[in-house]
Amino acid sequence: MMKKLKKSVQKFLEDLAKENQQTFGTQKMDCCNLNKITNQNKK
Repeated sequence: MMKKLKKSVQKFLEDLAKENQQTFGTQKMDCCNLNKITNQNKK
């Protein structure tokens, strides 16, 4: 039972990753760079 559950979750995550890659591409999102800039300014 656990193997079947693990396989189902793994398939779901792979499908989700594919969908996200189609939607957002393979590059880092802009918010990642914005957070680094704002965090550096706070120091």
